[in-house]
Amino acid sequence: MTLRGKKGKTYEVPTAGEVSGPMAASLSVTGEMPDMPKPDVLDRQLQGVLESMNIPKTKIVELMQQSNEKKWQLVWGQMKAKAKFAPSHYLDSLIAHLDALEKARRSKKAKKKLPAGIEDASSILRGVEISLRTNPLSWVKEFINYQPVYEDKDKTSKRRSGGLNILMEYFSGLDESEREGDDNYLCVLCLRALMNNAFGFNTVMGHPDTINQICLCLGSVTPFSTAADDEFDTQYAVKRRYRTHILVLELLAAVCLVSKGHGRILEAFDNFKMVHQEKQRFMSIMHLLRTERHNVAVMVACMAFINVVVHCVPDMNFQVALQEEFSKMGLMTLVDDLSTTASPDLKEQIDAYQENFINVAELAREAEAHMLDLERIDQLEEQLQSTKQALSELEEASRDDIAQLTNRNEELQVLLDTVRGRLQEEKDAHAEEVTRNAVEASSLKTELQTTRDKLSETLVALAEAEEEAANVSVSLRKMSEAELGSKNRMLRDVGVNTDGSVEVLDVPDMPAPAPPVAAAGPPMPPPPPPPP
Repeated sequence: MTLRGKKGKTYEVPTAGEVSGPMAASLSVTGEMPDMPKPDVLDRQLQGVLESMNIPKTKIVELMQQSNEKKWQLVWGQMKAKAKFAPSHYLDSLIAHLDALEKARRSKKAKKKLPAGIEDASSILRGVEISLRTNPLSWVKEFINYQPVYEDKDKTSKRRSGGLNILMEYFSGLDESEREGDDNYLCVLCLRALMNNAFGFNTVMGHPDTINQICLCLGSVTPFSTAADDEFDTQYAVKRRYRTHILVLELLAAVCLVSKGHGRILEAFDNFKMVHQEKQRFMSIMHLLRTERHNVAVMVACMAFINVVVHCVPDMNFQVALQEEFSKMGLMTLVDDLSTTASPDLKEQIDAYQENFINVAELAREAEAHMLDLERIDQLEEQLQSTKQALSELEEASRDDIAQLTNRNEELQVLLDTVRGRLQEEKDAHAEEVTRNAVEASSLKTELQTTRDKLSETLVALAEAEEEAANVSVSLRKMSEAELGSKNRMLRDVGVNTDGSVEVLDVPDMPAPAPPVAAAGPPMPPPPPPPP
């Protein structure tokens, strides 16, 4: 069993351990393992075996996924194991003990006289416990539904039926000496073994006296005695007595966790209180915690049971009532005292109780704070409502402004679209004009280049004409000089001066001025204007 604390920490609550002692198995095993059958046949056989063992479905799926060798070992082990005795063997012996006990009571004898060949009750109960724990479900059902055969002439014996009814009749009829012995412990073991499967568990829970009788096994604890009163008990008797207490507490804690089990446990302790005249319920458990500090297993079992019985209920009010019931008997003081010197197992159970403990005073403070929070929430809700109303008014007032702004925005949008259209038109016209100017500029550039080419050709022609004119001018000057010199020589030769006088003088030859040269070709045009 696992108990979860408030902080998510889990605590393991121990369950009843396996039976101890020199108990022989109730199964006889013979024969050697034969050859393995075919896989489909093996699966059908294993399915039948698992169903007869009352194994949960999840475990059945896991076992069916094993290897064929392991499946065959399990099937063969179940096939070769045969119950040593039928349920009638044990139940008829218990009926003999019950009949002998009734006869002894009617005759007021101190001891019961058993028929010949009937074993003692302890041996019978050991066999019943082992058989219930190890035999298949069919054996358990036969045990529960057992119907003994009575002879017609036997009218003194009580008519009994049902293995659980017979077991409970013997269990409830134990006297004080038998309860101090092994029978009390063995009866609880038989009930625990019967509760290991769903069929047996439902049968035990459906019986009105089973849980009450298990709880009454705690009756050997006297709440008004102290540990010093047990000094006269032998060590073996104390050990046997408290092993029963540990088993009972663990079994009752397990019953608390099933559906409707918690109510049965509380009813059983109410019955225990009435039978043993306790002042308060659960006094015997508190007595064990106070007096058995040397017995760690007993204290761990007690704290584990208290943890389960108090904290496994879903109703918080019920949980508070149960923990208050233990607090009135001094559990919290005892827990605080034990926590300093407790063993690890006991400390774990104490921590689980303290973490799951509901502090009513703290809850009351939290409730008061919660009420204040609720009042503050109401105030804030009122303020929020007022704010919402003011906001609604502001929204209403601004709705007209929003409408006007929307209309104005639409007008501006229309105007903007118009301006954008005009700008686009102007942009297109400008683009056309730019294109046209570019075309014109390109044409003017072409014409200018043509003009420049023509001008360059004209300038070249002029330069050539000028050079030719210069050459002609030089030739004419030379011819003129030559002609003038010739004329002068002729005049000198005849004695005539240039001014018409006649004088014979030796005059040196003078160069005559060059006559003007007429320009060849048309006049030079003015230089062209610079290009734009």
